[in-house]
Amino acid sequence: MPEFVYTGVSRDQYKSGSLSAGSESEAEMILLEQGLTVVSLGIKRQMSFGIFSSYFSRISREVSEKMSPQEKVLFTSQLSSMVKAGLPLIDALGTFVDEKSKGGSAIVINKIMLDVQSGGKLSDALARFPKIFNATYLAIVRAGENSGTLDGSLGYLADLLRRENALLTRVRSALIYPMVVVAAMISVMIFISVSIIPKIITFAESSGQTLPGYTLFLVSAVSLGTKYWYLVLAATVVVLLGLLFFLRSRRGSRWLGNISLKLPLAGLVISRYNQARFARVLAGFYNYGVNVVTSFDILAASLGNPLYSDACVRIKDRLTLGTSLADAIAVENELFPSIMTKLIKGAEKTGVIGNTLDKLALYYEDELENILGNILTLIEPIMVFILGFGVLGLALAVILPIYKITSTLK
Repeated sequence: MPEFVYTGVSRDQYKSGSLSAGSESEAEMILLEQGLTVVSLGIKRQMSFGIFSSYFSRISREVSEKMSPQEKVLFTSQLSSMVKAGLPLIDALGTFVDEKSKGGSAIVINKIMLDVQSGGKLSDALARFPKIFNATYLAIVRAGENSGTLDGSLGYLADLLRRENALLTRVRSALIYPMVVVAAMISVMIFISVSIIPKIITFAESSGQTLPGYTLFLVSAVSLGTKYWYLVLAATVVVLLGLLFFLRSRRGSRWLGNISLKLPLAGLVISRYNQARFARVLAGFYNYGVNVVTSFDILAASLGNPLYSDACVRIKDRLTLGTSLADAIAVENELFPSIMTKLIKGAEKTGVIGNTLDKLALYYEDELENILGNILTLIEPIMVFILGFGVLGLALAVILPIYKITSTLK
């Protein structure tokens, strides 16, 4: 009898395994009798990976269960609109799945719908996909469920995701141009050094001429790299791995975070991004009643720069001792500007902390947009200068030796 592998869901949890049956319909009937709703069912492949089977199975599942940032924004926004219109959650999820193809997002939403159909909460169903729905997303959805404002919390999340995607797109666009120019310049330099300069050396040696020192230095470096390429490659890999392990350590990540904040333009971009995200996410927590301690634990894990993450932990400790939010943040004046603490202090007196944090987030996002726009304006002339300087260096290394040799021949 053929063997089938399956994934099913009961009222409590997902289950997967294998069973023998005469046909696929018979296997599905057996699973239904066991109280499982079938998610996937297929004939077991003959090839086995042994001790790596669970690893490859997990990788395959993660590859198939995916959702792009744009799909997540669309899913969150549409679900908010449907719930707000009074459509039951099951029907809203079913409508969304019906509109999708059989891609990764449809698989994810289908499993979420099965969990909800089994009596589970939406937040618990989303929590099965931590790489798609992070702790911030889950906390706001859970708070909306508890307060009966699920449509509002989903709408807030859709707006949050939309703004984050827009900011990340702007940052990437600011980085792509200089990276392409630098990569092109390096490629041209390597091509000229490997293909043209060696011919100049041969020509110079045949004519009895001596090349300039910088040309000889460039040729020596290229020759060394060509002759001992395996040592250069091994040294590069060792250095990169060592640097990677160092930067992933607590000490290394803090060192990089501190250095990145001190860079002339990049430091300002990083600080404004973290301040905007801090205000935006914390505003959602306050608006939907997420516990303060939980809020700052999630913030510490979600902020990109480790110095801001450490600051969130310290702020949480002060809040648990009874310190006000404004006073707790004011101590971290190197990371959070005074305007933030002043506005939060006024909001604490009037009880509109969530709205004030939303306005602060909008202010920092607008400021970040202006900074990125200025950077994009400055990058082009800077890159032109760097490219011109590189071309000049290559010209000196190639043209002057030729000119010297031809002058001597005359």
